[in-house]
Amino acid sequence: MQDASVVVVPGLGGSSADHWQSIWQEQHPAWVRSSPASWDEPDVDDWDRAVGTAVQSAGEPVVLVAHSLGCLTALAFAAHSPERVRGVFVVAPPDPDAASFPTEVLSFATATATLAPLPIPTMAVTSTTDPYCSADRSADICRRWGARQVDIGDAGHINVLSGHGPWPEGLDLLRGFIRDLEGRR
Repeated sequence: MQDASVVVVPGLGGSSADHWQSIWQEQHPAWVRSSPASWDEPDVDDWDRAVGTAVQSAGEPVVLVAHSLGCLTALAFAAHSPERVRGVFVVAPPDPDAASFPTEVLSFATATATLAPLPIPTMAVTSTTDPYCSADRSADICRRWGARQVDIGDAGHINVLSGHGPWPEGLDLLRGFIRDLEGRR
């Protein structure tokens, strides 16, 4: 995994220092983080450009590692630039049709509304108790994206608030995903 080019794509608000994305990135200093103009007032086009800049900086093709709203950004980027992405690893993808989906980011829903199965390997780690995506919807969404779903059960939004700070089990899932990508070469 040390040789993999990885781009971290946080969700709304960015990932705090005690969030698994930040912890993993600290453990892997070569990883690059997407850096849009604002984590709190997101603009779908700005977030997409930020992923593109990070991908270029990391060295293409990359593995995108996304959480929450960042999942929609990563998937939309991979859909329009598949040659730049080796794989997409999304955690706690939100349901844009859910009542809990923040109204200030509805433009992100539009970006993935017609998303068909991606032409690149995709893994989605989901939870049965995610407040932003029900278990039924996460299964439907994963099928629509062509993502291999790994449901980890009662795990909330798979973030710091749900007890997933360092989240070593998630890092093991990512390592396995990257090993599988290596095997496809």
